[in-house]
Amino acid sequence: MWKPMLPTLTDDIPVGDKWIYEIKYDGFRCGLQWTKEEIKLISRNGKDLTKQFPEIIAACQQVHNQIADQLPLFLDGELVILRTPYQGIFSKMQQRGRLRAEAKIAEASMTRPAVVKCFDLLMVKGNSLKSTPLIERKERLAGIFDLFDGQANQLHFVHYQDNVQDLKELVFLHQCEGIIAKEKQSIYTDGLRTPNWYKIKNYRVIQGVVSGWNPTNDYIDLQVYHEEHLINLGKVKHGFQPEEKQTLIKFIQKNGEKNRSQWLIKPSICLDINCLDARDHEIREAVFKQFRFDLKPEKCTTNLVQEALAQLPEEVELTKPEKTLFPNITKLDYLLYLREIAPFLLPKLINKRLTLIRYPDGVHEDSFYQKHLPDYAPSFIASIDNSDETKSILCQNLASLLWFGNHGALEFHVPFHTIDSEDPDEMVFDLDPPSLAQFNLAVMAAHLIKDIVEDKGFKSYVKTSGQTGLQVHVPLNQNKLTFDQTRAFMKTVAEVIINQYPNYFTVERLKKNRKNRLYIDYIQHAPGKTIIAPYSTRATVEATVATPLFWEEVNEKLNPKSFTITTVPQRIIELGCPLVEHSLI
Repeated sequence: MWKPMLPTLTDDIPVGDKWIYEIKYDGFRCGLQWTKEEIKLISRNGKDLTKQFPEIIAACQQVHNQIADQLPLFLDGELVILRTPYQGIFSKMQQRGRLRAEAKIAEASMTRPAVVKCFDLLMVKGNSLKSTPLIERKERLAGIFDLFDGQANQLHFVHYQDNVQDLKELVFLHQCEGIIAKEKQSIYTDGLRTPNWYKIKNYRVIQGVVSGWNPTNDYIDLQVYHEEHLINLGKVKHGFQPEEKQTLIKFIQKNGEKNRSQWLIKPSICLDINCLDARDHEIREAVFKQFRFDLKPEKCTTNLVQEALAQLPEEVELTKPEKTLFPNITKLDYLLYLREIAPFLLPKLINKRLTLIRYPDGVHEDSFYQKHLPDYAPSFIASIDNSDETKSILCQNLASLLWFGNHGALEFHVPFHTIDSEDPDEMVFDLDPPSLAQFNLAVMAAHLIKDIVEDKGFKSYVKTSGQTGLQVHVPLNQNKLTFDQTRAFMKTVAEVIINQYPNYFTVERLKKNRKNRLYIDYIQHAPGKTIIAPYSTRATVEATVATPLFWEEVNEKLNPKSFTITTVPQRIIELGCPLVEHSLI
């Protein structure tokens, strides 16, 4: 029976030439046993997971013939449901692991499929590689994945880095579980927690007020303030030095009171807690960090916990977090949205001249466009010189994105090409119906465009505009087509559709001449013009978001007003992101 090699938890990342570094994914450790006769998924405790994750088995079967001469294989990995390409959602894995009904499992495998992040190869052609140095096992594993040729969508190769700093930045942006450091020459030791592998958790540090102690299980209870009332935060047991724990318990017994088996105490002591998450009155992997005698209990609030869980960059100073930017949505709410959506939004902003629409005092007050770098911008805001001696703004990192948000940038618009090329990296058809009442015309036009462009060999994805329309994006290989060529193509596509449905669609720019028809805008596709970035908010009272969609969602039931700053983050958790699914970020 396979017993996985386990990493040792440490606070300090080992450095030096003998180490390599990988993302630590948040899921279920698993082994993939793959023979000519059988494909089997095994948990770290030896449980057979094969029937619970049919999408993994199907992916293996899809490429079975390509690797038949490499069998039997045994791969070590992590079974995860991804939010971003680098962050797993442990709660979704827990939900999935509890499913037993075959129909429910089949549905889940289609709507929110799991993947196996493969990081080690223990057997190939029936021969054990456990005594082979890790770095050679990784190379052999990469060779196996080369045979897949990208066809096994639910099997992912875990790449490694020699420079831990590059990985730390990725872990911070995506809020991954942590980093694994592995000794290059280490052999695989079954079932041992070894110093040849180390895990470094990406802990969030939250603050809570001690509210009690349970002698039965030795947990310390914590609370925080929410609108002047204390609510439960969770419990912590581990991480205390013996004398620290005893001192705290004695303080609770001296100053508190016993209620049956539970000791209760009024707010007086605050703690820093390391954790991976805190929600629904539970703290995930809570570990005591330190006492906070400098912190008054009333300062321990739900807002403070939210900020800590978000891991906002230190260089960004949050000002006036209570200011209302959208109805019932504060600046803090907006910045927390940007932080959560950053792994999806940032890749669409990087290396593109940015046009911001700023609403410093919210959507009901004055706004202005900003394209050029202001004098007061901090040094981490990048820019690029223009021919007129001005500097265009770039958004190259998380700190920049949040700094813009803190200054009231509610809309992020980008051009169709990067700073490295004069040619477009995408085509975008902007579909503008006469009103929301005729949104069905946008749905119809989007599918017609999809059919035409995909018939010509292009891929496409669709998103809401954040207002009343849809936008069909057609990604391009850099430097393959010019703006003249793409615009001619887009014009032809529009004309084909209009000739077929002249009463529904038009390319007439003037609204008064459109005669209640949907406007197919390809004129906007030109150098210097811009389009709203995927996952940018729009300055609407509903706080709508320009949201990428799965094509099957684009139907008569689609309501673009339902995609807002409050619904989109949970939507990604529940359904995933179409851009991730299509490897567009």
